[in-house]
Amino acid sequence: MEMIYGGKAENKIIRRLFHKSELSWGVSDFSKAIGPIIDLVFVSHFIGVDGVTVLGFMSPLIMFFELIGSAVANGARNKVSSMIGAGKLDDANRVFSDSLIMSGGLSVLLSLLAFFFCSGLAFALGARDPEIAGMTKQYLLGYLLGFPFYTLTRVITPFLQIEGQYKRVNTTSIMTTVIDIAADAFVVFVLHGGMLEIGLATSLGYIVPFFVSAAYYAGRNSASVFRLRFKGFSPKLCAEIFRLGAPMGVTKGSKSLGGLIVNNLLTAFNMPYLVAAHGVFAQITVFLRAAWYAPADTLMAFAGVFAGEEDRHSIKLVQRLSLIHALIMTSIITVLLFLFCDPLAAFFLNSDNPEALELAKQCIRVSCLSLPFHTIVYNFNNYLMGIKRLRFANIYSFLIECGNLIPVTLLMLRVIGYEGAWISKVVNMAGLSLIAVFYILMNKGGKTFSDKMLLMPEGFGTTPENEIAVIASSTQEIEELSKIALAFAMEHGAGKKRAKTYGLITEELAVFLAEHGFKDGKEHHINMRLVAKDDELIIRMRDDCKPLNLKDYYQLLNDSQGKEEEKVNLSIILKMSKDVKYTATFGANNLILRV
Repeated sequence: MEMIYGGKAENKIIRRLFHKSELSWGVSDFSKAIGPIIDLVFVSHFIGVDGVTVLGFMSPLIMFFELIGSAVANGARNKVSSMIGAGKLDDANRVFSDSLIMSGGLSVLLSLLAFFFCSGLAFALGARDPEIAGMTKQYLLGYLLGFPFYTLTRVITPFLQIEGQYKRVNTTSIMTTVIDIAADAFVVFVLHGGMLEIGLATSLGYIVPFFVSAAYYAGRNSASVFRLRFKGFSPKLCAEIFRLGAPMGVTKGSKSLGGLIVNNLLTAFNMPYLVAAHGVFAQITVFLRAAWYAPADTLMAFAGVFAGEEDRHSIKLVQRLSLIHALIMTSIITVLLFLFCDPLAAFFLNSDNPEALELAKQCIRVSCLSLPFHTIVYNFNNYLMGIKRLRFANIYSFLIECGNLIPVTLLMLRVIGYEGAWISKVVNMAGLSLIAVFYILMNKGGKTFSDKMLLMPEGFGTTPENEIAVIASSTQEIEELSKIALAFAMEHGAGKKRAKTYGLITEELAVFLAEHGFKDGKEHHINMRLVAKDDELIIRMRDDCKPLNLKDYYQLLNDSQGKEEEKVNLSIILKMSKDVKYTATFGANNLILRV
């Protein structure tokens, strides 16, 4: 048994859950990115440089379209994480239902508007040449068919991950990639189609996976926490979801606006392949963004839950895991892009024009140096969203892709020339990293840098002497928990009777969970935190065993015959505790009991 005062044990359960969630987000991000990159490859090799230019023009608009799904998905996840932590499942279901209704309705409305005004959109995106403008409209019309389904899948995904349905998320993501590749191949080799058909192929890759994701909630699945229930539409709740998701929406919106401005700035140089070269690196970045998005998205989800639990040690752990993982991956990618920029440029921009290839090589070689800074920028930004520091999160989100980028780009273009567009990416991300470090240093809630990184007030969590973390992996180790809990309660001023009650509940709970969870022959862990705060004795227990809601199971036992011993044991736990809250989050059981 692993027992460390002050809760500094590196929780094995959290590490395992973090890795699973990170992998799931990575696969999901990759699948969302692979569609545009597959389109780029097929378009480059079978349609030509004009088609690549179209994708460059479309990139800001697609980013804007993603704003709805991203804002609603992240707002709903942030809202639900605190509700799940508090055991408010009915309220969580309301968020689930309203977020799907809202995102579905808005995405359909936006698709209709884009359909009717596609000519004006193509012109606004920078497509001035009549032939390229026509191709841009064709791709847009094909893409719009699948856009609502993409948005709904984006919103459903966090709910599936909260319920630990990582395999379904991964399956859906892989299907998106496979369908898009097959459909694009069919378009170019069988139909010999153009940009309209390429857009329709991308849409098909969004439509089919949506139904696979939604199927989990279609039946009366007893394992599902969330259910689609139409109990009226709450504008107030929807406004709150948008408020919580606003930073992600600002990120997408500012990226769309920033990309649009940069494209127009590059167009003003009257160099025909400049936008195409810039578009190549933009697509490569989208393809690789899982390297920094997956750790940052996982950090945001876990930070919200642990902030609700006031578990500062677990927050520090996921902060560290996210930073290390993202830094390793972005560093490797930077080296590979720098070394292999020549073949990458030739692969993504299939052109015999040496000027176009040279511009693409320059863009990749210089711009890739900005990627390690993405680790700091996106981890910091997503953490702000996770702990609901929304005001600065909105400001910082705007700075990333527009507020800081555009002034820097304008300055670099004027001083250096067109190469300044590549250098500005590095300068922008380095400057934003410094802003993040400065903001952390200005935080008053801690003396060390790791404490300041929490961005929490002084009273957040507990002091080391008021908490014990215990990690047990066998029933033999669990038997010692009663003595530990009894001694902990006595040390913190509890009377003899209350201390015994605290120890008894701890023992009965741990033994019960072990007997039900350790029977499958797999390695499992039970993590218990004993906390003394504000005159309360709290037991926080997390395990990676099969789902088990104590209250539901106790009701099931009362409605059935037999298992009298289990009824007695659960009765002791439930009736002697002042409050019992259960949630199943990220595939783990979570219990909070107050004695």
